[in-house]
Amino acid sequence: MGQEVKWLDASKIEDVIALGQFDEDIEMRADSTLLILDCQQSKIKNVKSIIFDINKGICLSKYETKKLVNRFVEKNPVTFAFNRALMQFVGNKGVMPYVYGRVMLIPLTGVTQRSTNWFFVNNVSSYTFDSIAGKIILNCEKVFNEPYKIAVKTKPSFCKRVITAAQTLHDLEHEVSLQLIVDHCSDSPQAAAHYTMDVNHAIVAKMLKLREIYHKQFVRCMLQTQEYADPSDDLVDEVYNDVIRKFGRLT
Repeated sequence: MGQEVKWLDASKIEDVIALGQFDEDIEMRADSTLLILDCQQSKIKNVKSIIFDINKGICLSKYETKKLVNRFVEKNPVTFAFNRALMQFVGNKGVMPYVYGRVMLIPLTGVTQRSTNWFFVNNVSSYTFDSIAGKIILNCEKVFNEPYKIAVKTKPSFCKRVITAAQTLHDLEHEVSLQLIVDHCSDSPQAAAHYTMDVNHAIVAKMLKLREIYHKQFVRCMLQTQEYADPSDDLVDEVYNDVIRKFGRLT
């Protein structure tokens, strides 16, 4: 006989905090973190976020969710800079998931410049939406060996859009990764299949465009630290092309 599933309403933040244990060393983990909740509005001393983890259970942290997310992302080869380039490439604006490999980290509001709630699509067992209540229901089969269903406030239409965008990024990253594997392992069966499917080298063309978008982000930021509060696209292009001429070729 299975364990009884516990229900939690994340909007009742004091009740959730009462179930947790303070963990000064808690970090987000790609293979076990389920959900992180921003609880700064609760005004409870030394508790700024709550982390639901498969192995550690419900953990309380003194760090804001924004800090925890940045710490997690900065340890990976791909950061938000590359994800932003991907988003620009696919023409998707107004949402900022984090996608790398099997990790799909979804913000539950659009205000990611400040701390907010996030969940890992790849670690929760499943999820559903309650459009009337304006919530996502996360089915978590294991939170330190206990099954939970956790209701978190969100706009279902927004959340679905972010998840769709994240899936698009995942597919694009997969294409790019496959191309890199093919370039370095040309004798592999995957390479033969890839060459058959991509006879027009469309993925290479995507990679070159992504590289340009990615590098231009840094050019724009560099100009903004100088005298250009809002550098024009023409100026960014000029500086980018000059840098490519000087450093991208044999001189």
